[in-house]
Amino acid sequence: MHKHEVPKHQIKRIEEIALFLKNWRLNEGMSQREFSEIAEVHPNSIYHIENMGLYNIMTLLKCIDATGLTVSQFFDDME
Repeated sequence: MHKHEVPKHQIKRIEEIALFLKNWRLNEGMSQREFSEIAEVHPNSIYHIENMGLYNIMTLLKCIDATGLTVSQFFDDME
């Protein structure tokens, strides 16, 4: 494994986080732009999370806050 290569088990986690946020947003009937405004992040950040699994920890925390869930609740059913 290269220095910056992400292990497969971590990729699965990243995908699960991205899918959770996307499903939450869609269930709330929000566009990526609407969710980005609530999360106070750039709309491209939401696109990158949902489609590429790319995000920094601050963006992730803002998105979690926007769902109204605590960090514990957000990760409760994830492995």
